[in-house]
Amino acid sequence: MNTKDKIKNCELCGKLPKLVENSIQIGKTPFIIIGESPAKDGWIESGRAFYNTKQKLQGSGRVLEKLLNLIGFSIPDIYFTECCKCIIEDRKNLEKCSKNCMPILTEQLNDLPCNIILTMGTHPTQAILNTKIDKFASVVGKAINIKLGNKDYTLIPIYHPSPLNPKGYKENVPIFEKLKELL
Repeated sequence: MNTKDKIKNCELCGKLPKLVENSIQIGKTPFIIIGESPAKDGWIESGRAFYNTKQKLQGSGRVLEKLLNLIGFSIPDIYFTECCKCIIEDRKNLEKCSKNCMPILTEQLNDLPCNIILTMGTHPTQAILNTKIDKFASVVGKAINIKLGNKDYTLIPIYHPSPLNPKGYKENVPIFEKLKELL
């Protein structure tokens, strides 16, 4: 069964994911950005990462766009997916759902040409590293070599680019400058 069918038929978290055709945005960057889980009115509905259903760039998208511009990219250029493939109604289920989705996420990543993973925030970082992180600031911006499935990756945690996050832009600038050197 292919990855899309696995997502479409998954019931591990209790209900089927919405619009599985959009479970990953294909780009042209050597990196992928991984978020936490789809928002109800976000890209799963709009078909474009960081855009709402009215095709307006959402707040996090505006911040991320500025960061990507620092390294010569924009949101349509990026590979993007979420740890969880379903819209998570109750955040208490986030960890369980991430574990359920990890084999699918690993398969998706192994099928891409990307070898750098940027995780947006604590949750996707913990899910991919399969470990609890006490202080997210202790890992942000650090290049962590990992193996998922049959591929080696460099994982770089970033602060979530939400405009509500005071670190979302300012503290991510040096990380994106470092990423530019890596590229």
